[in-house]
Amino acid sequence: MAKFAIFVTVKIKEDKIEDFLAQAYANATTAVRDEPNCHMFRVMQNQEDPNTVHFYEVYTNADCLDEHRETVHYKAYNKATADMIADKSIVKVDVLQ
Repeated sequence: MAKFAIFVTVKIKEDKIEDFLAQAYANATTAVRDEPNCHMFRVMQNQEDPNTVHFYEVYTNADCLDEHRETVHYKAYNKATADMIADKSIVKVDVLQ
């Protein structure tokens, strides 16, 4: 069965990128370390627009993303970054290979 992944694009408000990245790194590191169904979580910064950040997250299945969103570390990230985000989009995909 194919794993489930998401591509997230987040546009960060001016002068908030460093604070946002610190929160994103903590969430990503803890997710991979503590969630057995989170297989990969990459944080990437757009070269053309440093205030745009992309996440690539791989989970066993879509339910595991829902479980991730219930963790203490995700809730802390979500609360801490809520006022830093200008826009966000999420694309859901199946990992084929």
